[in-house]
Amino acid sequence: MQLELGPKIRQLRLQRGMTQEQLGAALGLSAQAVSKWENQTTMPDIQLLPELSVLLGVTIDALFSMTDESRMARIENRLEDVRFLPQQEFEAAEQYLREQREEPQHKARAALLLARLYNKRAQEYHDLAKPLAREALLLNPENKGAHNAVFDAENCVYPDWNAANRWQTIEFYQDFVARHPENRVNYLWLMDLLIADGRTEEARTALRQMERVEYTYHVPLYEGLIAKAEGDHPRAMACWDRMMGEYTVLWTAWFCRGDCMARLCRYDEAVDCYRRAMELQPEPKYVDAPEAIAQIAEIRGDYDLAIGMRETCMEILRRDCQITEGELLEVHRREITRLREKQRTAT
Repeated sequence: MQLELGPKIRQLRLQRGMTQEQLGAALGLSAQAVSKWENQTTMPDIQLLPELSVLLGVTIDALFSMTDESRMARIENRLEDVRFLPQQEFEAAEQYLREQREEPQHKARAALLLARLYNKRAQEYHDLAKPLAREALLLNPENKGAHNAVFDAENCVYPDWNAANRWQTIEFYQDFVARHPENRVNYLWLMDLLIADGRTEEARTALRQMERVEYTYHVPLYEGLIAKAEGDHPRAMACWDRMMGEYTVLWTAWFCRGDCMARLCRYDEAVDCYRRAMELQPEPKYVDAPEAIAQIAEIRGDYDLAIGMRETCMEILRRDCQITEGELLEVHRREITRLREKQRTAT
C-alpha cells in the first residue's frame, strides 16, 4: 500500500474550501496538528479517520492511495477481522466491487468478494435478529411467527419439504459438475446437497463418477454417508472403518470420521477422532477440531472442557496463524465469557 495521506488531506481540504484551522477545530485539534499531517511529519490517529473522512467528503479508502490489489485485499481482510462492518465502509466496498466487476481482469475476484460482502451483511443481521427473535418467542410462546423468526435467524431446518429442500441449488451443481467433470472436489459439494435431501441414488451415481476421476478417502466416507442417510448404520460404520484402515495417518480422514460419529451422537468416539486429527495435522493447524470438541463438551455440560478447547482455538490462531486481534479471536473470547456465565448459573 502506498500511503500519501498528507497530500491527500491537503487536496481534499482545499477542495472543500476549508482552512487548516477550520479542519482542526472540527476535529478538536489545532491547525498545527493538521499542518503536521499534510507535511507528513505525523499521521492522524486511526480513531479520527471516520470523522476525518466525513469532513472531507470521501470514504476512508479514498484517503489512501491504494492499488486495486491492495484495496481488494483490505476488503477481504476486513470481512474476516470485524464482526460488524460500519455502514459507510460497507457501502464504499459495495460500490467499489460493483465497479471492479466491469473490469475483465478483476471480474472474478470482485464478484466473489461482493458475494462474501453480502453474505457477511446477511449474517450480521441474523446475529442481530437472534436474541430479538428468542425474546419475542419467550414473551409470546404461542406465536408461530416468533418461531419462524428464530428458525430464520438461526438457519434452522423447516419440517415442510417445500421450504427445506435444496432442489434449485442441486440443479445448479448438477449443471456445474457436468461442465467440469474432471474436478473431483465439485462432486463433494453436489453429494452433500443430494444426501441432505435424501436423494441417495443420485448421490451414489455422483460418487461413482467421482471415483473414476480419483480414488481418495472420500469414496468410503461418502459410501458411509449414503448408507447412513438410507438408515443402514452398520453398513455406514463398515465403510468408515474401511476408510480408517486405508488412511490411518491422514488427519482429514480422522476429522471426517469425527464428524460422522458426532452426527450419530457417539460423542466419546467423536472426541477421540477429533483429538487424533489434532495430533496428526501439520502446522499451521486449523481450529475446526477443537471447536467441534468444545461444542460437544457444551452439549454434555462439560464447561471446563468447552472453555479449554476455546482457549486452544485462540492459542492455535496466535501461534500458527499469527493472529493477535480481530473477529477470528473475538468469537472465541465471547464464547468463553458466555460459557463461564453458563457454568456459573449451572452451579
